[in-house]
Amino acid sequence: MFPLRRSTKDSSVDWPALLSLLEDDDRRAAVSRIAPSEGRESYLTALRRIETAQSQATLAAGRRLHTASKLIDRPTIAVSGMLNSGKTSLVSSFLSEAGQRRTLRGTSNRHGTHRFVLWLPQSWRSDVELWSLLITRIGDSLGNAPEELSLDPDIAAEQYNNRDGDALLLSVPLLGTDPGLDEVGVGLLDCPDIVSDEEFGLGSPEQRRELLGRAATLCSAFLIVTGAESSRDTTLADLLRIASDLMPGVPRMLAVNKVRPRQTPDQVHETFAPLVQKYGVGTLYAAYDFDVPSSRPFIPAFGGHHPQRDAISAQESDLQREDDPDPLPVFFSVSEDPDSNPPAAIDEDRLLQALPSKLDRGVLFSQLHQALRINLEDAVWNQGLESIRRDADQSFEKTRQCQQVLLDSALEYFAHRKIGGEVIELRLHQSERIIRQLSESFAATAPWYARWGVRLNATLRRVVGGAGDFIRNLTPTAVSRRAADDIKGRFRSGEYGGLIEPTGLINEIERHGGTTVLTHLAETSDHTSASGDGVSVFREPVERAVLRFEQDDFTTLDPRRLDTAVRQMWSEVPVHRKIATGLTPLAALFATFGAVLMIPVDLGANAILAASIPEMLAAAGLTIMSTMWAANRGTQDVSQQAARQQLADFLAVLCDELGVARPDPPMDVRVGNVDVTLPPSRIASGEPPERMVSLYRVRDEFIAELKRLLPRPTGASKRVGRSPAESGVMR
Repeated sequence: MFPLRRSTKDSSVDWPALLSLLEDDDRRAAVSRIAPSEGRESYLTALRRIETAQSQATLAAGRRLHTASKLIDRPTIAVSGMLNSGKTSLVSSFLSEAGQRRTLRGTSNRHGTHRFVLWLPQSWRSDVELWSLLITRIGDSLGNAPEELSLDPDIAAEQYNNRDGDALLLSVPLLGTDPGLDEVGVGLLDCPDIVSDEEFGLGSPEQRRELLGRAATLCSAFLIVTGAESSRDTTLADLLRIASDLMPGVPRMLAVNKVRPRQTPDQVHETFAPLVQKYGVGTLYAAYDFDVPSSRPFIPAFGGHHPQRDAISAQESDLQREDDPDPLPVFFSVSEDPDSNPPAAIDEDRLLQALPSKLDRGVLFSQLHQALRINLEDAVWNQGLESIRRDADQSFEKTRQCQQVLLDSALEYFAHRKIGGEVIELRLHQSERIIRQLSESFAATAPWYARWGVRLNATLRRVVGGAGDFIRNLTPTAVSRRAADDIKGRFRSGEYGGLIEPTGLINEIERHGGTTVLTHLAETSDHTSASGDGVSVFREPVERAVLRFEQDDFTTLDPRRLDTAVRQMWSEVPVHRKIATGLTPLAALFATFGAVLMIPVDLGANAILAASIPEMLAAAGLTIMSTMWAANRGTQDVSQQAARQQLADFLAVLCDELGVARPDPPMDVRVGNVDVTLPPSRIASGEPPERMVSLYRVRDEFIAELKRLLPRPTGASKRVGRSPAESGVMR
């Protein structure tokens, strides 16, 4: 009778084992937390952090599936419809006379159903354990424990109509029992009217649809009641879609009420056939309008006591009082064959009243169980896991943006560019360690003419002592000191190299979008530019970063390759080559090195210089040597390897101090026409700052275990490739 989408896979799910996986925050955890501190999060912990409602929905879906097998003999049919469609009258047709008086029927606003009302057989209360399970399941579906429907018809009517005007009561179901349902052995969920606007002030149409979808998970079948004129109504299509999407495989029935005699049953079938086919409706019912006398031939009549027929007889004898509720409609299944429909005689089992006796409880449970499994799969995979993945992807993208801002800012100092902006080469942080190496190498390999006037004693060949002694050794003469002062001015003015100091670096960070991207610093800082004190939120972390880099940069050049490169360059310099200052090449170089070392002495420890070796040679006036060094691939490689390491270290320190995870894997920099990958930083990470950009990654181990316990739904969309949060790529 009902369509069933069967699955070729085992439909059983071990919910306790699956729940254990979803709660595991250790070996099988769903998420790795990379920043601000390393750790792991379980699936449910991550989901609660991102979307609490979804975590609750996932747990509810699991509990519904787990308890469904215990309620195999207690099916419930959802009855839904639009305002004044007659769905409560349909529900009433299954109830005793006392139960019918507790329902609310009529055509005015005061007769509208604005609460979920669950009618259950009276006998079900006798099994305390299963009754408690039913109550729990109702709460899982709608989010609130049920409220008892009053035995007083007047109070029950107020509850049905939600005359208190509290929109929150929409999600608090009413629970009533009735002996009339004992024989048929099914529950009936009378759903709130689906209205087209919020004129009642009792929950918007969107809220009602959302709650209807949640309530549908209670039910083993779905019956939608509509008027004969609503075949093209979008609300009807929405109801059918909700039943189809949220409870796939569960039987769906459509009951068309108040059909007029001018439309024969086969015409009703033809009119609603497109909706029946599109949404997999198993059975189409129709009931003719008993207010129209000519409808009588189309209303089935059978011998014996029957509440529908009795109501019609009361109408015909004109004994019904004006304040009595409407007579109950008589629904029958509609056939495509005109000769099989009224006014021809039909079998009694085609009445909707006979539906419960025809339900195969085993098939019905199988369909419900499969629908609940699909709902759980959707909740875990398509809703929950996708939310976790999306959050992790966003954290990676946010981190990548922050890293890119800091890299771009650092390159303003570490990149030697052409006029058009192309990076020619990377600059070296000219630390005392690098200067010592350059001094020794240039001195050790210098030809006789380059050494003229320079005393190369053991102290100079193997430089020792502090920076002050070192500078004095490099610039022993007044001429050298004057040259050093002149060269120092060129570096400070930006003519050569990049002078890194906090104020300039802050300006670069802000120019590259740091104020927009590094928003986590402004969230808790008491020192923002907008506060009026003029202190940037980047001031303290940038000052710490520059000082820390200066102290922790232990990068050195390869001494063997450096000596080879310098010796080759000296061999190619013409013997007669001099410089305008009157200094020999080596003296000019020493003056330049001395000038570089004097910069932090003059400006303070928070000022360092990044300059390439060709720039150093050019600043010394040795343009031919500068050109030769830049043009020789071998000499360039000597400094570029160290420069890449220093840039990676400087970027890492900036990330540490400004609350951004370090790039892992390292980022790329385009030098010339080649993408160069920066090496991992050699500077150890410090304590994470108070405020950091969070960074998460979905763990492959969790995905593998989830596939084993809850295979991904057949036909579910597959991701193409791996997301950044799964692969760890942040470039």
